[in-house]
Amino acid sequence: MKILFVLPYDTAYRYKAAFSASISYAPLTLPALAALVPPELCAEITLADEGVRRFDYEAERYDIVGISLVTSSSARGYELARLMKSRSSTVILGGHHASLMPAEAREHGDAVFIGAAEETLPQFFRDFAQGKAKPFYDAHGVFPGRIPWPRRDLLPQRGYLPQPTVIANYGCGYGCAYCVIHDFWGCRAKRPIADVIAEIAALGKREILFMDPSPLSDISYAKELYAELAKLNIRWAGLAGLNAADDEGLLELIRRSGCVGLLLGFESFRQADLDAMDKAQNKTARYKEIVSRLHDRHISVLGTFMLGLDGDTKAEIERMPELIAETKIDIPRYAILTPYPGTPLYRGLEAEGRILTRDWSKYDGLHCVFEPKQISARELESAFLALWEKTYDPGSILRRLRYPSSKRLAALAANIGFHIYANKLGGLMG
Repeated sequence: MKILFVLPYDTAYRYKAAFSASISYAPLTLPALAALVPPELCAEITLADEGVRRFDYEAERYDIVGISLVTSSSARGYELARLMKSRSSTVILGGHHASLMPAEAREHGDAVFIGAAEETLPQFFRDFAQGKAKPFYDAHGVFPGRIPWPRRDLLPQRGYLPQPTVIANYGCGYGCAYCVIHDFWGCRAKRPIADVIAEIAALGKREILFMDPSPLSDISYAKELYAELAKLNIRWAGLAGLNAADDEGLLELIRRSGCVGLLLGFESFRQADLDAMDKAQNKTARYKEIVSRLHDRHISVLGTFMLGLDGDTKAEIERMPELIAETKIDIPRYAILTPYPGTPLYRGLEAEGRILTRDWSKYDGLHCVFEPKQISARELESAFLALWEKTYDPGSILRRLRYPSSKRLAALAANIGFHIYANKLGGLMG
């Protein structure tokens, strides 16, 4: 049996599109899916990551083609589904978008996977082998203890950062109105810590990237994980909530565990907008203190922000570089607020008649697909582009490199990567 798993491209995630290898990390989706194929099938498995290279879909015939969809890549995924079905392959579709829009996905695939696949994908392969495959496979829960180690050996060796990626906690205990993580994984998606530590030790690498979307939504789990990481003598970077700075003991554990950088979702400098998005756990008055406490421990901060919230005006957006400089965020990153279908944000905007397009390829964080309250969609896109260019002009980069916490070589590489990205944005946005 020949199996192909595909990660389709979108506007930004495409071979030679937005990101250079300096800031592209190896995705875990494809190797995780490959690890779920039952070994008794003796399958020949191929992975196609369209983010790093072109793939010749006509060079081989595959019995099964699995395509993982996010909203912005779904149009490309459906295009590939049509191509592979014309070549007599059975096409299966999963991922966040297929889970949120299963009826739509079923129009393009032979089977659709709703939710996490650690139980349902092996079942599909067994059903398929017996000629009994079903049109829908609904996870009805998450079973993180049954997630095998990813088949990283099947990924291409070039095109990514050298640091391998790992996930310990797939879920999130928060319910932000714009996010799909909570609905997909829930808050009970934590792998056994002993298994995570064994996987990291087996990698034999001194530097790791953690892709956990919300590791501090369960503080006790995070503390136990960081205590075990401290025994490995590694360096790592990953995501965290702003509550990372709330607990002195937690902060010390994060430092001792080898953390050198954290991505924090600040999202906005206006508390009212955060509250409206059900992200009241962020307190804007504490931003500067939080960054300072992390810098004191030589932990760099990559801060993300969303543009297009109801309080955003052109003047507010133009002022953001000043606020970010005052806060001393090492690496700022921006996205346009995107109402993914099935989320509370989407439902609210749809009820207000503010959704402008259902062209899913534009749901990529680079295009405005709804009508903002204080600024037009086109003005928001222009302000977004100008903000990226201002943030990553040479003068702004040099000022950030002077922060005492800065790991200057790593920070310079990241800044150069985002400088390249900022210069490509205009062409990507069309």
